[in-house]
Amino acid sequence: MELLISTGEVSGDIIGGHLARALYARCPDVSISGTGGFHMRTAGVEILYGTAHLGSAGITEPLATIPGLLRAFKAIFSRVREYTPSAVVLIGHDFFNLVLARLLKSRGILTFSYFPPQVWVWRCVAVPIARSYDRILTSFPEEHQVYHRAMGRATYVGHYLRDMIQEVDDPGRRDARKALGIGDDATVVALLPGSRTQEVGSLGPVLLDAAQLMVAANPSIRFVLPVSDRFLQATIERMAGERDLDPPPILTTNSMQAMAASDLTILCSGTATLEATLLGIPMIVLTAVSQVTWRVVNLLVQTGRMHSTTSGLPNLLAGRHIVPELIQYAARPDKLSTLALSILENPERRMQMRRDLRNVAAGLGEPGALDRAAAFILDHLRQG
Repeated sequence: MELLISTGEVSGDIIGGHLARALYARCPDVSISGTGGFHMRTAGVEILYGTAHLGSAGITEPLATIPGLLRAFKAIFSRVREYTPSAVVLIGHDFFNLVLARLLKSRGILTFSYFPPQVWVWRCVAVPIARSYDRILTSFPEEHQVYHRAMGRATYVGHYLRDMIQEVDDPGRRDARKALGIGDDATVVALLPGSRTQEVGSLGPVLLDAAQLMVAANPSIRFVLPVSDRFLQATIERMAGERDLDPPPILTTNSMQAMAASDLTILCSGTATLEATLLGIPMIVLTAVSQVTWRVVNLLVQTGRMHSTTSGLPNLLAGRHIVPELIQYAARPDKLSTLALSILENPERRMQMRRDLRNVAAGLGEPGALDRAAAFILDHLRQG
């Protein structure tokens, strides 16, 4: 039984690795290859082309990754010519995987979408998106409703992070701080600039410049700066070294530990916001895209094709703003530092955020999402 998994960024690579392990656990003789990175390779997947560095969000942003995307297409179709996989699982990486799904589907290959395009952003095109796949596995209740209406072949499995992350308690926070060499009485802020080169390049300087302003107002604040993947490490270390932060940010590869240790997390919109939600960590969400993407988004909002410019998963899932967002031109160091300091100085506001985040986490389905996804895929493969 041959299976191909296609991902195109760090978060997709992580999901692909977890899914591969669940598939191997249920069917040890399944053969899995695909595009991804370190996490999928570690899970035993044969990597045809490394794509963890190709993640992008927006309309013009993917243009810079076109050469790499073309090489990824070439690697996939070179393998498809050698043998016809039983199915392909397409994880995230919206435009690339939409095109790939249609091409493979036209060859009679069964296509599964896992973590399809976010329908709260692209609700107006849910039907043509849904038609690109044979089956869609959904992780959020609202997402499932939209795709089920659009195609009738969507299956809700819940979110895999429910299996892996629990709300951090006081002992857990102390353990995380001890592992990072931080005292229990420190005020800790985690800075997560994202897992895409584009995000780190635009939001990394904003986060670090805001950190300088915050330290000037409160010298006791300690900053933790996770590096989401090794290909971003040099860039993040350079950015941190260019700022006069004393003491310097604590660099770590463990983003979960960094968030668990923090009183406040400031992070790029994306999967990390859901991780912070499940941990119950108060947060500020930042979003920055190209000017062309921003203008198109505003046009879609004005014409009613998008509900709002909101992009933070906790707010989208809650249906209201439970954590603050700084979007596009509002994502400035001065505004961010002022907002962050006001939250750190207001324990009741942080406590209310934790209560709201707990309610969001409770709506993410029962544990066992990865096993349900693996079982669904394998059952359909066996049915032919």
